[in-house]
Amino acid sequence: MEINIGQIFFRGGWVMWPLLIFSVLSWAVILERIYTYVTLRPKLTELARSLMQSLSSGNSDAAKQICQSGKPYITELFVNTLDTKRPRELAERMTERSRVRLMSHLKRNLWVLGTIGSASPFIGLLGTVVGIVKAFHNMSEKGAGGFSVVAGGISEALIATAAGLVVAIVALITYNIFVTTANQTINGVKLATEELLDLSYSNTTTN
Repeated sequence: MEINIGQIFFRGGWVMWPLLIFSVLSWAVILERIYTYVTLRPKLTELARSLMQSLSSGNSDAAKQICQSGKPYITELFVNTLDTKRPRELAERMTERSRVRLMSHLKRNLWVLGTIGSASPFIGLLGTVVGIVKAFHNMSEKGAGGFSVVAGGISEALIATAAGLVVAIVALITYNIFVTTANQTINGVKLATEELLDLSYSNTTTN
C-alpha cells in the first residue's frame, strides 16, 4: 500500500504543524540569505578591487568617483578610507562602524535558524512522548498488548521524531554555513579597508 507525504504528515500528530511552520520559516530565511550573499559578495569584491587599482596608480579622484557611482549601502564601507582630510584614527573608527553595520546586515535573521535548529528536536521529542503515551493508552483501553494495538502510537512517535530531526538538521547546517560566510566576508572587507587606508594616507603623504 502506497503512503503519500500528506498521509505521513497527518500520522505524525499535532506536533507536525509547528514543525511545518518552522520548516517554512527556515526556508524563507535560507533563500533570502542566499540571495543576499550571492549578490552582495561579488559587488564588495569588485568595488574593493577597483578602488585598489585606482589608489595604487595614485588616482584618488577616480576612486572617489567609483564610490559615488556605486550603491550607497555598499560604498559607505569604503568612503571613509578615501577622505584623508580627517585624522586617520577618526577614519579608522568610522570605517569600523561601517563594518559593524555590514556584519549586522550579513547575519540578519540567522538567529531564526539557530532557534529552529535548537528547538525542533525537542518538539519532535514531545511528539515521540505523545505517541508512546497514546500507544500505552490504547493498550489499557483494549486490555491487551500486541503490535496491532500499539502500532498507531509508535508510528506517530517515530514520524514526529524524524520530522523534528530533519527540520533541525537543515536549520543548523545552513546556520553554520551562513555564519562562516558572513565572517569570511567581513574579514575580507576588513583587509580591503585597511589596505585602502594605507594607500590613501600614503598617497597624501607623498603628495
